[in-house]
Amino acid sequence: MKGSDALGWPAAFWRHRRLIAALAANGVAGRYRGSWFGLLWPFLQPLLLIGVFTLVFAYVMPLKWVAERGAALSFPLFLYSGFVVFSLFSEAVGSAPGLLLGQANLVKKVVFPLEVIPVASVTTLTLFFLMNLGVFMAALAIWGPGIAPTWPYVALFIAPLYLFLVGLSWFLAALTVYVRDIAHVIGLVVSAVMFLTPVFFPLQTVPEKARALLLLNPLTVVIEGLRAVMVEGVLPDWHSLGLLWAVALVVMQLGWWWFRRLREGFADVL
Repeated sequence: MKGSDALGWPAAFWRHRRLIAALAANGVAGRYRGSWFGLLWPFLQPLLLIGVFTLVFAYVMPLKWVAERGAALSFPLFLYSGFVVFSLFSEAVGSAPGLLLGQANLVKKVVFPLEVIPVASVTTLTLFFLMNLGVFMAALAIWGPGIAPTWPYVALFIAPLYLFLVGLSWFLAALTVYVRDIAHVIGLVVSAVMFLTPVFFPLQTVPEKARALLLLNPLTVVIEGLRAVMVEGVLPDWHSLGLLWAVALVVMQLGWWWFRRLREGFADVL
């Protein structure tokens, strides 16, 4: 990939786009290979999860979320809208430390663009996320207030989230080759981030000072943006969205630099 080094990760993405697509497609097909329902599972799982949330929060502990602008949403759907975003983050970050450790043969014996492995992993998980989002939209139309006309703006939040996760995956995958303990610590970090993200609670219920702190979390901006454009029918907060893009691009660039800097020693360590 010497030719793409000078141009950075955009050139690498373009050069290896077919390989990334093939690995991602294989990842999607391979996850449920051999199961009875196969690729129906990406749609069945979120439906079952919504069913569990409904059972608990609509009947056992009846709760309802009402947005600041008056859009009402059953608490199970409110919860699910944050859960799908956090699940993408959790799976991407949780799997990143083992991506290169499980590919020692590629690292040692084959001339292979190793940068593609984390990209393909995040792409696979993002495809599952999009399926889950499709189920959420269907649930909004059937059981919720309907899909807001501003829903296409959700793409402006998904794209920087994807870049953010690729950058983190590059960083964690490379670091874990040298520091294996990262794989054991990352679960605790993900759990801590969950409590700093408005997955299980509306952001407007948080005190104003603490709310400003939570908004520093990119996941908060994505979840609140998703709820705003898909449920409330309002345009994104352009200031928050701009900061999200800035953070995502910085993390992406740093992750790329870190991975390229450390990759020369991968074969020696593995």
